[in-house]
Amino acid sequence: MNGPHPFTVKLLAWYGEHARELPWRVDPKPYPTWLSEVILQQTRVDTGTAYWHRFMAAFPNVHSLASASAEDVMAQWKGLGYYSRARNLHAAAQAIVNQHKGELPQTAAGWQSLPGIGPYTAAAISSICYGEPVAVIDGNVQRVLSRLFDIDQPVDRKSGRVAIESAAQALVASKEPGISNQAWMELGALVCKPKNPNCAHCPLNSDCLSRRAGNALERPVKQPKKRPKEVAVHFEIRRRRVDSGPIEWWIERRPESGIWGGLESFPLAMSEEHLPSIPPPNAWGPVLHILTHMRMNAWFHFSEIEYTSTSIAEKNQGQWIAVEDGERTWPRLIDKVLSDLQRHAVKN
Repeated sequence: MNGPHPFTVKLLAWYGEHARELPWRVDPKPYPTWLSEVILQQTRVDTGTAYWHRFMAAFPNVHSLASASAEDVMAQWKGLGYYSRARNLHAAAQAIVNQHKGELPQTAAGWQSLPGIGPYTAAAISSICYGEPVAVIDGNVQRVLSRLFDIDQPVDRKSGRVAIESAAQALVASKEPGISNQAWMELGALVCKPKNPNCAHCPLNSDCLSRRAGNALERPVKQPKKRPKEVAVHFEIRRRRVDSGPIEWWIERRPESGIWGGLESFPLAMSEEHLPSIPPPNAWGPVLHILTHMRMNAWFHFSEIEYTSTSIAEKNQGQWIAVEDGERTWPRLIDKVLSDLQRHAVKN
């Protein structure tokens, strides 16, 4: 076929009128675009835009990001959640500087060779900034194409993924791949929404097979979700007071791999046992915290540590900090009840 697909032609006309004005779209450059794509994974655009500005101010280029400490990167990321994104962003920046002389890749394959960068992010950067005609498939695009072509195979199985990928690649505009990719994503974000699609204002409503069949809310098809695992989490909060100074508690940095990797936390133990019906002594809780694959019920156990010349800091990877110190990279579970824990630690 010569020229873009007829569906893409219609979509580009719509996008020209309705595209949101986002700062990284003004003059697309690889580093700001990469940063926006990483931040906007699992994050709303309004929230993500504020963090993008914050990151660009702190780390205006790949060299400044690569040379920053992990603590500084995590501090800028604080509150965004899914902290593995920040760790991978930092690791990829260091790889670019140390292994590629600071030169950012210009192809999707090159971007995918870096830590934590998958097909979606790689295709977005290479198509938007370098004009590579590769399809970008995020959740929005997946939903739009599932409805447009009434794809009934589960998109989280190979057959469904192949169907989506084939459709997406056929719709990429060879001359303006970045704009067409952004247009498909924008349609899903603004019009073809998960629960309330605005079909009346969709530029492709006359072409949408799911709209004709009346099954748009049943697309995309996904495999049944597994029931989240029930987990009990027990945090140990060790407190001490040094002379007449402030009350302190002990925190440790989590291992880089695994849950809450690289974040700061109280020492903890996890089990798949049911929570006790009677609260444990000197414990505060329970606190319910729900993740995609896990339902956590957390108890916080308080204990007193006498100050001695032999600090536990000499034996463990951690530190004593003032209870009032709120500038830490806590897991979301702790962060959402931090003020309650601080009051409990001081009063009891």
